[in-house]
Amino acid sequence: MPLAPSGRGLAAVAGTVAVVLTVVAVPASATTAPAPNLSLGSKYLAEPANLIGGHFYESFPGYADYGLTIDGALALAATGDQDPVLKGIVTFLDSAGKDPHGNTVNTWTGIGTKDVSGGSIGDEVLLAESTGYNPRDFGGHNLITALNASVCARASSGQNSSCAGAGNYTYATSVFDQALGVIAQIRAHQASAAAAPIRYLESLRNSDGSFPSLIPDSHDQDVDSTAVALMALTLVPGATAAADVKSGTAWLAGRQESNGGFPGTSGDSVNSAGLAIQGLTLEGAAYRSQIGKALAFLAREQNSNGGFSVTAGQHGSNLRASTEALGGAVGTSFGTLYRNLSSTHTAPPPPTPPPGHQKHPAPGHQKRPAPQPTVTVTQAAAAAPSPTASASPSHTPPAAAAPAPPPSGPAAPATPRHEATLVNAGSDSSLTTGLWWSVLGVAVAAAAVIGLLFVRRRRLYPAAHGAAGKNAAGKTA
Repeated sequence: MPLAPSGRGLAAVAGTVAVVLTVVAVPASATTAPAPNLSLGSKYLAEPANLIGGHFYESFPGYADYGLTIDGALALAATGDQDPVLKGIVTFLDSAGKDPHGNTVNTWTGIGTKDVSGGSIGDEVLLAESTGYNPRDFGGHNLITALNASVCARASSGQNSSCAGAGNYTYATSVFDQALGVIAQIRAHQASAAAAPIRYLESLRNSDGSFPSLIPDSHDQDVDSTAVALMALTLVPGATAAADVKSGTAWLAGRQESNGGFPGTSGDSVNSAGLAIQGLTLEGAAYRSQIGKALAFLAREQNSNGGFSVTAGQHGSNLRASTEALGGAVGTSFGTLYRNLSSTHTAPPPPTPPPGHQKHPAPGHQKRPAPQPTVTVTQAAAAAPSPTASASPSHTPPAAAAPAPPPSGPAAPATPRHEATLVNAGSDSSLTTGLWWSVLGVAVAAAAVIGLLFVRRRRLYPAAHGAAGKNAAGKTA
């Protein structure tokens, strides 16, 4: 199970009890409340219709959304209900697996290029750290070295928008990414390299304890950003960081709505509620009732398929909202989340691609047309189809193809596709053999009749012999 949060006043979600509803146990003397069904939510995230090939979530058909994929993996690490599926995701990222357009997680981070995104690398580092993988050898790169190198020495100028200020990670344009980068560096014991990013994160704090959503400072107050910033600051030693965590959690608690939810950009946001729970558990002893109300809110917004709606009262599950709602419901901070996958077997990929992912083949990765059945002059195939002529899926991505079972006996020489039907029909069916002899007999009889007619015509019209012979030949060609 994930490690429980530790540190200043940190409280953890201690476990789950499945009665009619899944109930999360919060620290001593806390009142229990209905909570989301974690197992059902994990199953939703692992569904082949959502997790393409068992490897990634999509933004558009054929395009992996690596940020969303990492969010989903962190949620599965928190619940611990789908370890083989989780390992399949992390192994795919670690091996620089490609989506149908040839993009990898390294394409997303830009690592090794002048456009490297330090915030994205921080997300990737955090996933490796949270699942027992080595971030110094992940995806073919030393991510810790790359993250440290992405810390800006100063603000960029002119048309260069890579750095908003000293300590900002290159192209990290949200407080969320800045905070996750800080968490990743601290967990990797990079205190010296993280000093400037910590100072920059603290400089973004509003006087009421909240944090804005965007970098450069958007001067708003955002629940999501505040929650993740507090998860970073609770790892920072010193009285200043401790005070920031206390004031930030108090601000979060004050933003809770009467229904237990938290405001987002379009109403009471489900994913904001999940992140707020993670933030409030940092001072969990003081906010037991608020955590319970937020869990009850999430339970009401969980759908029968395990997914969550985007906002209160909106029907239909949303994948992005579900990742943060599910991980948040567990309550474990990103600063201490850990799920060791070293002894877990990777889940096999699903045997077929999910519906709706066959319509948009990627440029340069066009799907192959399905093999067409061989046409024969007999009707045997219609009466008793040969196994070789059975229909096959029109497209199965390499990552989703199920391995073929081994043959039960010695392997026979491969038969060319254009010969397979006739060979199998001749060897497997006595009915087919009889039909061939029947056809041959009919052909011989027909030839004899035509010959007699031709002789008769010569006798009746000897002068037109040459022309008649040509016409007869043309019709039988």
